[in-house]
Amino acid sequence: MNGLKYTWVAACCFFLSPLIGQRFQGGLKMAGTLSQIDGDDIYGFHKPGFELGGFVAAKLSEKTALETGIQYSVRGSLSSKNDLIRVSIGLQYIDVPLVFVIRDWIKESAETDYYQMEFFGGISGGRLIGSSSYTGVDKEFKKNDLSWLLGASYYWSENWGATAKYTRSFTSLYTYSKNGGFIDMTSYYLSLGLKYKFN
Repeated sequence: MNGLKYTWVAACCFFLSPLIGQRFQGGLKMAGTLSQIDGDDIYGFHKPGFELGGFVAAKLSEKTALETGIQYSVRGSLSSKNDLIRVSIGLQYIDVPLVFVIRDWIKESAETDYYQMEFFGGISGGRLIGSSSYTGVDKEFKKNDLSWLLGASYYWSENWGATAKYTRSFTSLYTYSKNGGFIDMTSYYLSLGLKYKFN
């Protein structure tokens, strides 16, 4: 009975593997980031960081897909030499984005056809796994984050592409009182990097 069960599973995997290969595609991505935080009394994308992760895209139609994955990101805020106060906030997150992808501008080649442009938007859930600051205020930061993101990618081959993205949190890191009111510290950042798709 066990032998029959294993044979049935093997047969299903054999016949379904071409369909899975056509419908799903995975890859890796890495990017440099520039970030800042509203409510920290300084301005400008002065904090450098990076993103590293993997992704899986499920094909919905010829030109659309749903993409998710997991990534490690470093962001925060940093004062410049022109700022009157010194600020340095470091944030380390594990993020799980979920984005809707639209593909266009098909490239025909001898090997295979592929879309050179991707436009995407969606949401990302994050978990703060590490932080730092001059004042120690980071110990009070909220651990969970929900962000929205928009971006685009350009592929110069079937596998390799460049990607640009803007990400901004819906939720605040921390809320404090100032001048009789309340101020939310909200994180956002720009990223520019590379994506590699597995065949």
